[in-house]
Amino acid sequence: MNYWQFRRQLYQHALKQWLESLTQVSTGIVALFPMALYALLLLPLLALGVLADKDSQGESFFYTLWGYLLLAYCWIAMQKEALRAADYALYDSSLPVSVWQRGATELGLLLYAANVFVIGPAAVLVAMVYGHFAELVSGELWESVTRLYPVSGLLVLTLYYCQSAMGRVKPWLSLGLLPLVAMPWANQIHSPWLCLLGLAGSIFIERTVRLPTLPLAGLPQGFWRLFLQQDINHTKPTLLRAVVVLLVLVIGATFVRQIDSSAKVPASLFLAFVLGVVAATKLLELQKLRERYTCYIASLPQGHHQITLQAMRYCLVFSLPYVVLIILFNLFGLSQWALFTVTYAVTQAGIILRPGYYLFFPLLTGVLILAISMLV
Repeated sequence: MNYWQFRRQLYQHALKQWLESLTQVSTGIVALFPMALYALLLLPLLALGVLADKDSQGESFFYTLWGYLLLAYCWIAMQKEALRAADYALYDSSLPVSVWQRGATELGLLLYAANVFVIGPAAVLVAMVYGHFAELVSGELWESVTRLYPVSGLLVLTLYYCQSAMGRVKPWLSLGLLPLVAMPWANQIHSPWLCLLGLAGSIFIERTVRLPTLPLAGLPQGFWRLFLQQDINHTKPTLLRAVVVLLVLVIGATFVRQIDSSAKVPASLFLAFVLGVVAATKLLELQKLRERYTCYIASLPQGHHQITLQAMRYCLVFSLPYVVLIILFNLFGLSQWALFTVTYAVTQAGIILRPGYYLFFPLLTGVLILAISMLV
């Protein structure tokens, strides 16, 4: 077994364990979307039709590019420990492997993990160059650049964010603050190059300006500190939940804005239902945390109902950023917000009363609301 085979086997073993643990701690998302993790990998292929076209509408290109790069970054970031063989770091560092071989192996593993995110744009770029080779050679340079710059920029940005996910620099501006601030003016973007230029500038800024670290000294005490410390130490479930919410909003915004006005209300109601369930299932993680510390919690001078209320309050505060995101996307009206609130409350009631069958509560409520709306 050579070094590449050794590292690949470690990665595959760690990836299998990671997917199993992710399924356990993110039961709510996986139960709602049984094939969610596998379907996420198919989204980049669907997005290439928009991202590789130089004539794509600026707004569609904006949302599609944001979702594509965000998914690519988070997919690699959640596998960072597996790619680095963190559990076998001491043994790996003791192996007689040259620096260039170790670097080449790590790069190969990164591309192996990114697979469809990198292979898709690269294959489209090669196909475009091959199919229009005569035109590219005989035509003007500017026409060639105009034809190839969307998919070329996508490939370069994807490689950058995959590599950035392995480092310490977080894309707080390019994939976070900038798209959120630019959303109200997304319909005024007339060309894909404006999106690519804005991303390039924001990447330069975020690599220059570093975010301050959050001190733990000022955090709340009691159960809130226990819950928050759990989220800080185990970021993968929180990251997965945030990615799901953002992707649902990005895909929903792209879909709702392109369908007929008569279909926008039902589509927005479905988004409200899904987001309500995803936000409410944060309580499942806290319930599992309480089961882990059952003996310690039983020794505290607080009743079961008081602890449950604290967990529900923490979930409510935890969901506030999602509410802000929904407001920024401007997809919901009064009826959608009402359904989101009812779904959130009913899902948490199901988690408390019947944790194993909690999804029946929001599903039954949704069916009843649909039946009442059809009768009225």
